[in-house]
Amino acid sequence: MYWVGLALFALLGGELAAVVTGAARLGDGDVARFVIGINLVPWTALVAGALTAAGRRRRPGPAAKGPMFPAPARIESAQAQGEGPQHTVRLDLTVAAKGRGAYRVHATARVNVMDLADFRPGRTVDVTHDPARPWRVEVSGHQEAPVQVPLDTAPEATRATPPPPVVPTRRFLITALVATVLGATAYLALWGV
Repeated sequence: MYWVGLALFALLGGELAAVVTGAARLGDGDVARFVIGINLVPWTALVAGALTAAGRRRRPGPAAKGPMFPAPARIESAQAQGEGPQHTVRLDLTVAAKGRGAYRVHATARVNVMDLADFRPGRTVDVTHDPARPWRVEVSGHQEAPVQVPLDTAPEATRATPPPPVVPTRRFLITALVATVLGATAYLALWGV
């Protein structure tokens, strides 16, 4: 879809050139080129932008799924929010995953008011984590049995954070602009002014 979108950006450049040359020749009675070009430009731009944006490769973000493995985690800080029987607890955790050093991460858990005492700072809880995306940690709102594994606090420098969201880059915009200019140049080279 990406290459079809770029081809449509080249067509868009040709249509823009047709609008300009048609506007230059309005007094000569050549109105068709101008009218057709001016009507096609917005639709071609819309479809070209949509196809090019949809066809770009996207890197896996925080929502990407992978295998989850159990690990113990120490609660560094906990903050309960909400009212009623279920609270959202924001946790700052030190996760001690197998095969790598301990690291810090932020996580949330839905916790029943009766289980809030299990989520005090300094306690150890069971979590599941994604080794490929260490910022993806899930905490069960109900801990089966207290975990009695003493864990040390990991330094703040080891905090795992999700990557920033994917936004249109300059490279994408420059590529679209270059395709449009090439399309306009091709139109002017073939049909002239």
